[in-house]
Amino acid sequence: MSAKLKKSREARVCHQCGASIAKGDLYRLRTITVCSDPQGESINGGKDWHAFRLTKKIHLCQNCA
Repeated sequence: MSAKLKKSREARVCHQCGASIAKGDLYRLRTITVCSDPQGESINGGKDWHAFRLTKKIHLCQNCA
């Protein structure tokens, strides 16, 4: 299964290898989880609990994708 690649509309840097992704080149956008707490957090004093997840979007060049 191949990854879906997008055409870059601005200059970017590959998160994995550090190569530059020029405007018009193909790249892959991925989301990685930075921090998560399956127990979750409550906003309204313990009535409702929601799983907590902090994510970050990273860019990968065509070779690393």
